[in-house]
Amino acid sequence: MGDDNNILKPEDTDKLAQAVIALTREVWVLRDRQKVLEAVLAEAGLLDTQKLEQYEPDEALSAELKAEREQMISKVLSALTG
Repeated sequence: MGDDNNILKPEDTDKLAQAVIALTREVWVLRDRQKVLEAVLAEAGLLDTQKLEQYEPDEALSAELKAEREQMISKVLSALTG
């Protein structure tokens, strides 16, 4: 069998660590801004947080989210594999 199924080689550890750190930074920025935006909207009476938690996207939005998720995954995998 060999290592043909491995995406990363042992020497790619540094690239993996850099990718994880970069992703963690980006996720934090997004979470921080989302929480601030939700708080501002709720304070202004423009957001019902319970509705937000229960929201189910329609087919069009689900498709858009799926496409964006796949694009993001592709970018991450591309960065990891050089």
